[in-house]
Amino acid sequence: MSTHPNLIYIFPDEFRAQAMGFRGEDPVLTPNLDALAQESLVFRNAYSNCPLCSPYRGILFTGRYPFSNGVTGNCHSGHPDCYLREDDRCLPDVLSENGYQCGYIGKWHLETPREEDYPYIDARRQDGLIWDAYTPPGKRRHGFDFWYSYGCCDWHFTPHYWKNEAGIRERIDVKGWSPIHETDVAVDYIRRVDTDRPFALFLAHNPPHMPFEQVPHEYLERYEGKTADELLVRPNAEKIDLATENVKRYFAAISGLDDQLKRVLDALEERGLRDNTIVVYTSDHGEMMGSHGRMGKACCYDEAFRVPLLIRYPEKLRPRVTDMIFSTVDLMPTLLTLMGLGGAIPEGLHGKNAGGVLLENRDEAIRQALYVLGENQRGFADERFTFCMERTEAPEGAGAAGGAGTADASGGASSQENAFTCLLFDHQADPYQIHNLAPERPELVQECRQRLAGLLEECGDPAAEYFR
Repeated sequence: MSTHPNLIYIFPDEFRAQAMGFRGEDPVLTPNLDALAQESLVFRNAYSNCPLCSPYRGILFTGRYPFSNGVTGNCHSGHPDCYLREDDRCLPDVLSENGYQCGYIGKWHLETPREEDYPYIDARRQDGLIWDAYTPPGKRRHGFDFWYSYGCCDWHFTPHYWKNEAGIRERIDVKGWSPIHETDVAVDYIRRVDTDRPFALFLAHNPPHMPFEQVPHEYLERYEGKTADELLVRPNAEKIDLATENVKRYFAAISGLDDQLKRVLDALEERGLRDNTIVVYTSDHGEMMGSHGRMGKACCYDEAFRVPLLIRYPEKLRPRVTDMIFSTVDLMPTLLTLMGLGGAIPEGLHGKNAGGVLLENRDEAIRQALYVLGENQRGFADERFTFCMERTEAPEGAGAAGGAGTADASGGASSQENAFTCLLFDHQADPYQIHNLAPERPELVQECRQRLAGLLEECGDPAAEYFR
């Protein structure tokens, strides 16, 4: 058996951190996640630097922010230049170069659809855009030698996939709930994999992402009789129609995913791979589900920005809960170090490597998680505050860029050239982010803004000049 540990990386889409039963926040049923947490390093403060599907994946695999890796938004026909570049040395490239067998199952969403492929993929959304894409074998798969994947298809009961060397016309169409089918494939992979070499398997389920109604009835039954008032219990939750209609479905999908997790863990046990396998359970971003009157993601509120993160590594990591700040960009160097490949970490990564201190079972002093969304939103979360700036249109009559902006009475900030809306929340005094401190604490806004500008300049963000 290999001396390097295996890796199972499971990341369902749109799974918020609060929706894990052991946290005691959302009233969701997740007995297998709860059991895994007892055996894992559990991060209470894990963040998605860009809470959007494709950018998260780009950060995960490159260890760099979207402005550097080119995956600045969701990949679809409206963003033809938005895809994972062939020449990027990604996490699976490094693993493959060092003898790992690498597998990917499920939603990829890092490819741009090409016009010549349109007859063989579907425009799945009412916006008229092509969201699905075929990723041809070779460099665009970045070292994954087992491939059972698709671009972005949101129909959970009729998913489709391309397997290994299959051409675009050789699509596999499936009838059944996609997480169950994908877990079938993952379990089969674990049972067949060559244990004389280490392996890394990434399992990317699409649920609990919308459409929320596409969830098997057997999981809905677990919430039979529960009302929206009994499920939407966060003090910042508003009973908007989309939330009251879908919260039961969202939690039901999470309970269904919980069942699939157990199947994967059981397969590892069956092959005697438990102790030498790192299991990561996380997500690309959360889901607002009515909090602050919103649905979806792509914002700096905790329900979207925070994500689950559990790491089980029985041979090396002591099970515990940590409050250390950790984010997507830190995963690549940290995982490579945990896997004994610290010397193979590519240069120029933006994240911090916490692998060494985790192996010593202590906390790394990572001070903040950076929030980077598109060109107009920047911010950070640290142990005390979440701070976010959204750039709006320049004030009328603005001239050349002036000094740093100041908070106005509405919580906005402005300079001679740019206008901003600011959010500032105190985690300790206001854990549900109900009270925006920005209008009444202009001096703290200024401090946070200066700190943010320094962070952006440090990582080479070309938008840094707008947020000074």
